[in-house]
Amino acid sequence: MKKYLVFLAAALLQAGAWAATYTYTGPAYSAPDLHNFTSCPPGTGNCGAYTTAMAQTGSFTTAAPLPSNLNSQDITAQLTSYSFSDGLTTYSSGDPQVTLVSVSATTTGGVLDFSVHLVRWQTPAPHVIGDHLDQVLVTESGQHNAVCGNIQVNPQGDSCGTSNAGGVFSSWTDASSTVGSWTVTGLPPVATNAVPTLGEWGLLLLALLMISVGWMTMGHRRM
Repeated sequence: MKKYLVFLAAALLQAGAWAATYTYTGPAYSAPDLHNFTSCPPGTGNCGAYTTAMAQTGSFTTAAPLPSNLNSQDITAQLTSYSFSDGLTTYSSGDPQVTLVSVSATTTGGVLDFSVHLVRWQTPAPHVIGDHLDQVLVTESGQHNAVCGNIQVNPQGDSCGTSNAGGVFSSWTDASSTVGSWTVTGLPPVATNAVPTLGEWGLLLLALLMISVGWMTMGHRRM
């Protein structure tokens, strides 16, 4: 019974963890930052053009809030889900053709700054040189209908080390250093007396723990 109670207590502590969602809202693209395809013959991939009505937007979620002392630290393994768009392509954690290449975080001084690198292949795996792909560096750049020249295999999936442009290729690069904003939601409430709160599962486990203690007490009395 004691082992059972220890298990419940550990699960209760785990249930108290809070998932956090970090959301990016970028500015509309500037015309000088755009390069769009010049031709799109049949069989040359999914061409698309960026416009000044588009912007990079999206979010990712972590199982617990990130600490406030990170400095360009890799947090790729901490993501539980994500979804971003550059106006032409949606990069979602539920899409098997998307590779989350890397995410680095800076949170020092109350600042939220993230570098998110995502790739979406236009064809399913396995991938070979010459396959077409879209990729985005959130806050920095985007590419649409690039032709891969160097396959890279990552733990998260395939990416492309180099890509060839050609007339079917479109891109956006933040040459003007426009700045978007990151916000975070889902942080635990801060009480004046710093008393932690429990979610729905935490309350359920707490109830089970109290019932188990009651059973043990009744058993000792009978003995």
